Amino acid sequence: MYLDSAILVKLVVREPDSEYYADFVDGQSAVFSSELTIVECRSALLRKQAQGQLAARTCSGAWARLQALWSGGGLVLYPVSLAVLQEAGETIQRCTGHAPLRTLDAIHIATCLRSRAYPLVTNDGVMRAAAEILGVPLSQMPD
Repeated sequence: MYLDSAILVKLVVREPDSEYYADFVDGQSAVFSSELTIVECRSALLRKQAQGQLAARTCSGAWARLQALWSGGGLVLYPVSLAVLQEAGETIQRCTGHAPLRTLDAIHIATCLRSRAYPLVTNDGVMRAAAEILGVPLSQMPD
């Protein structure tokens, strides 16, 4: 299973659908994401703090929980390599005109493809549309 950054944030900060994704991931033996997640998650948490959605202490605790996930907590981070970046570019090209895929989302999809960590767990509509175009298995969405 491959988790995008937004899903990882939902695992450490109470958001709509957090419980759904926590249950979905619970007990999984192979959970993957990209090294890109380190920057994206930190950015998301700090943005929430700056917007007053998280207290500084809550933000700090969420960041520590995320770090614990990829430091032996069962989350494997796949490297952002030249091959991943080239595949991300090809992914954007294949989806042009069908799904306006952003660069970082293309890197996530390319990482998912290269690691063969399925299903892709995301609630981003454009990423889901691109994954369907590319034949990437997707997780179910919460009701």
